[in-house]
Amino acid sequence: MNKEITSAQLQAVYDLGCLFALKKISLAEALEQLVGSLDMNKTSATNYMRNFVAFSEGKVYKRAMSALSYEIFFPRFYNDLSSNEFEQVIKSVELHLEYRWSKSKAKHKEVRVLVDFYRAKLVQQAVNPVYPDEVSGQPLEFIEGAVKQVTINAYERNPKARAACIAEHKAICQVCNFDFEAIYGAIGKGFIHIHHKVDLATIGKSYQVDPINDLIPVCPNCHAMLHTEEPAMDIEKLKLTMS
Repeated sequence: MNKEITSAQLQAVYDLGCLFALKKISLAEALEQLVGSLDMNKTSATNYMRNFVAFSEGKVYKRAMSALSYEIFFPRFYNDLSSNEFEQVIKSVELHLEYRWSKSKAKHKEVRVLVDFYRAKLVQQAVNPVYPDEVSGQPLEFIEGAVKQVTINAYERNPKARAACIAEHKAICQVCNFDFEAIYGAIGKGFIHIHHKVDLATIGKSYQVDPINDLIPVCPNCHAMLHTEEPAMDIEKLKLTMS
């Protein structure tokens, strides 16, 4: 009888699954950690890795996963992926649910609730204004440290860079000092836009993003004002316009 897969094992499955889907590691390397180090069942570990490939491609997968798997994977996918990439994950899960229904009439209510919840979040995200330099998502890739080399027009969308920027400057607008948590309470905690000081449209070569010196927290209003000029207005210049 197979042992129940733990939360710690599933966190490792997520990390390794993303790397495997990107062909950063081989199946053997993933299984060495999941089976050899984390004592997972080899068949289950293999199925998880194959499911992650399906997630990345928006294709159906046929091997079922536990409800806990979705509870752990969905928030991480939502935080780590761009909207388009997360859409592929949702599409893959929906195809799987259709497949399971066709075979066994299984409703998988908990999973469907999660799918509906995160699809609604994607819709809400789509109606929000998006600035080209906003750091708010991440490709299906794992980068060690907060600095990542990027290429012009492949805008940096790395939550690690965002976190490092906020850790340095706090989630307070560096133009007008607006603090969402102070005004709105708990729902405003951590809310802030991240502005790229060096307008990405002016960069003609690959370079490395420094989240401390290149990025700056600003409120949506100030962010919009910064982008009334091309290239974007300097932070100090915008401050001088305020009475």
